[in-house]
Amino acid sequence: MKNIIITVIIFVFVIACPKVNANQYIKAEMTGFPVVNENSVCANINLTYMQFGLSRLSVMAAEGFIVNNEDINVKIPVTNLYLLCDGQEFQISNNGWQRFYVDPLDITGSAQKNVNLRLENIGELPAGTYSLLLRFLNRTAISLDYECDFLFTFVIDEKHSLTSFSGDPSIVLSEKDIFNKNGYVRNQNDVRIDLSSNTKWKLWLGTENLEDENCEYYFQVKNVSGKVSDYEQNNIQLLPNHRYLLASGEPTIEGIEAGNKVPSNITIEYSFKNADTDNFIKEGIRQNHFTYILERE
Repeated sequence: MKNIIITVIIFVFVIACPKVNANQYIKAEMTGFPVVNENSVCANINLTYMQFGLSRLSVMAAEGFIVNNEDINVKIPVTNLYLLCDGQEFQISNNGWQRFYVDPLDITGSAQKNVNLRLENIGELPAGTYSLLLRFLNRTAISLDYECDFLFTFVIDEKHSLTSFSGDPSIVLSEKDIFNKNGYVRNQNDVRIDLSSNTKWKLWLGTENLEDENCEYYFQVKNVSGKVSDYEQNNIQLLPNHRYLLASGEPTIEGIEAGNKVPSNITIEYSFKNADTDNFIKEGIRQNHFTYILERE
């Protein structure tokens, strides 16, 4: 008889609770920050919920994709997202509830459960903040459901890289060149710059180390490939301690599929000209170390 009375009291108490306050019966909070690795994102979630007899916990995504908030065209299928609980892995979808835990304690009171979210097989991603609304469900033994929303969010930092395949430009002045006071002497090796960026980018040329020895240096972008949208096409004179915009373009990482990297590069021709046509210049090698700066547009 005593057990029957307690059950009735619990039942009346639950029925009296308004549905709008359901989040006091289940709450999801992230503990710490998501860990972003080369091919995955992991996050720890703490669930706090009320038990009314046997509790069953489930999860469902509100949408079918995890979206980059800066570019909504970049989407990760929610099927790449898993919930890990007690050593088992459960795939999350937006097509229905996925039950992942049944509390074995047939009691009434507050309880907690730690789970992990793991986003797998993402590869390299465009920079930005990604988010997805998840819903957690606590289905109790007395057939009442309590839900809460949880915003799963993580950040992909900006990532830029540059590689030069031909080193510093080398200009060789031969005997015939020193008598050509008005002509251009071009580098023997055009400089090719390969670049990678997960944002829109700009590539600059810095001349902090340009030697001013009664001569004029010039550059011209000769060829581009990949995600280059604009570049300097004129023959431009270089001055010491200046910055010159070489090119700009779109992210070289597209979406999340395999092979999403788009190789991009520019080829630069450097040239030399005598600044003082009343004097001859010395033959030999002219080599300057230039600085290349890749940054977000």
